[in-house]
Amino acid sequence: MALEFERNINLEEIDSDALFGISYLEHQTIAQKVIFFGCAGVSVAMFVATNFIFEVPFVIPLILEIIIGGLGFLFGANQCEYLSIAQYLKLLFFKPIKYANYASSEDIEWMKGAVEHTKVEAAKREKEMAEATPEGQRRLLIIVVAIILGSAIIGLTLVGIGSSKENEIGHHTVEYVIEK
Repeated sequence: MALEFERNINLEEIDSDALFGISYLEHQTIAQKVIFFGCAGVSVAMFVATNFIFEVPFVIPLILEIIIGGLGFLFGANQCEYLSIAQYLKLLFFKPIKYANYASSEDIEWMKGAVEHTKVEAAKREKEMAEATPEGQRRLLIIVVAIILGSAIIGLTLVGIGSSKENEIGHHTVEYVIEK
């Protein structure tokens, strides 16, 4: 019975640069591809030649194949978009003074949010720069004067309406009381 895997893949997230879907082979430069596949080819050819043609004991070609293949992997494969495996190991073991922090490609939503935040901040700065000009200051002064005049007119209207109702005599008041 064959195993069935549930595949829920978003086609936008698939990186077409990755060979056979191996994440270490993403974002390779041409030089890295030459190093990786060159070392892989040389190690396999050397293993076959030394083992079958020259009949060297099995352990020696195996060790040489692992060394050459490992060098190809170290310098030809990537830990992330920006670092090869060798550069990553150098940072890991030698702890540089200046740290290189890179966001992984899995944090796309976070990066999109950061871009939106940057755009909002740029719009705020643009608006502040526009308000700092003399023309912008005039506009703000006109708006402030209009708000003050509008609120004064509304306030005086409400006071006038309230005072006019106090002077009117309503039908509920009795001026004279007649006694029998």
